[in-house]
Amino acid sequence: MSATIILLAILFVSLLFNIPLSKFKIPPIIGYIITGILVTTVFHIEKETIDHIAEFGIIFLMFLIGVEFSPDKLKRMKKEVFVYGTLEMVVVGLVFGFLINYLFNISLNVSLIIGGALALSSTAIVLKLLNESREISKPYGSNSLGILLFQDIAVIPILIAISIIVNKDLSLSDMITQTIIGFISLIGVIFVFGKYIAPFIISQAVKTKSDEIFLATVLLIVLAAAEAAHFFGLSYSLGAFLAGMIISETPFKYQIEADLVPFRDLLLAVFFVSVGLSVDINFTIHHIGIILLYAIGIMTLKALIIFGITKIFTTKRIAIKTALTLSQVGEFAFVIFALLAKYNLADENLLQILIVSVVISMIATPFILKYLYNILAFLEKNSNDEIPTLEPVNVEGHIIVVGYDKIGKNICTKLTHKGIQYIAIDKQIEHVNNGIKHGDNVIFGNASDKNVLEALNINNAKSVIITTLNEIYTHLITENILALNPDVKIIAISDDEIEKEFLKENKVIIVDKNREIARKIMNLLGKIGVTNGSH
Repeated sequence: MSATIILLAILFVSLLFNIPLSKFKIPPIIGYIITGILVTTVFHIEKETIDHIAEFGIIFLMFLIGVEFSPDKLKRMKKEVFVYGTLEMVVVGLVFGFLINYLFNISLNVSLIIGGALALSSTAIVLKLLNESREISKPYGSNSLGILLFQDIAVIPILIAISIIVNKDLSLSDMITQTIIGFISLIGVIFVFGKYIAPFIISQAVKTKSDEIFLATVLLIVLAAAEAAHFFGLSYSLGAFLAGMIISETPFKYQIEADLVPFRDLLLAVFFVSVGLSVDINFTIHHIGIILLYAIGIMTLKALIIFGITKIFTTKRIAIKTALTLSQVGEFAFVIFALLAKYNLADENLLQILIVSVVISMIATPFILKYLYNILAFLEKNSNDEIPTLEPVNVEGHIIVVGYDKIGKNICTKLTHKGIQYIAIDKQIEHVNNGIKHGDNVIFGNASDKNVLEALNINNAKSVIITTLNEIYTHLITENILALNPDVKIIAISDDEIEKEFLKENKVIIVDKNREIARKIMNLLGKIGVTNGSH
């Protein structure tokens, strides 16, 4: 079968799934993984070749993540990387390792390697989704990024452990020493290259005023950094991240981001297809029950352990969000399982069950992150550590502002200036703390809870302004408000056509974000005389 036909099949099947899935706002990641599963059952594909291409997607992703994180910002993340990351890898790896040793009677060394593989989370999926939702700068996003960065480093000792088991003649102390020297050398090379050489090369490329030369220069820098890391025995993605972090301090960062995003997205699509190629569909069908049990068990136990670790250092809400975000198993587990199979260190059927379980955990992740706040509201519904402490407000004729994000904060500022009584509520404690520091009347609570709405004296409120852009959350809040006070005036932000119909039926005043921005721009153009028909 020719490579052209296989490529056509991959593109056709991915579009066949992703176009209808997009109508239901299901991330394209799912369609790409399903594409890989279907294509591998029809065609014989050299997965190793696809994997090499797919790795470029992770390289570009990590480079662009690095561009967003300056060295100063990384210094501020020492706790997230080295404390949270170390604890997550050690505790999760040990728990899974001892469980596998007990359940399957595999040698403890190999069991701990499998445990380490299951402790890894998916850099490609998590960081892509957090970037798209702009949640990566939030506390749980920083926690997740820090842990993922440490996991990228932790892959090295796992590979060293496999080498030691396979080759008894290797010296552990020599390998550890070489790894440490390699890491320090990489940082030195990347620093010099990124601080002095790369900016000079880019500036020369800019002077040519050629987009092609500029793009070729950027690609050269990214791939050179990745190859440098590989030369020192480290992962390609770690080198790309460090290079991006150094480049973040140059004036070229924004143009670089704009140019590399298409390459990142296209190659990440190939990566997700390669994930699907790992699945043996016949094996999966015959063992689906046990595979689902493994997938659910691994994700649940992993989330509970990560929650327990992060809860020590942060709030319950942030700990839950971090745990859910990192509950899947990462792409590097495939590499580790492949090496274990190659050297006959573990049962082939067990490894295939684990591989498919990993794929299922990856497929579940976009849905978990999409409905993260809904899951959070459900998990905290029965908790009595925060919401019941909410004291009923002693105001009447007030305005309730739901959501103290940037929009909510601006609304509160304007209400204060006009002397209008209001109370703002947000279910993210970091937003509440920010509001209190700002001097605004903002409290913590879940506005979709009827008890909380009653505590806000909804029956005597003049109006409710819902600033959240989560359509499901807005829908639930609206229903509960109208159930308690059908006469209150509600203003809500929405750009979802289906949700608008529901809001219109309930006489909610809708602010269409996109339309309002367009109207504002047209008004500004009118003020400067651009829309008066003159040329």
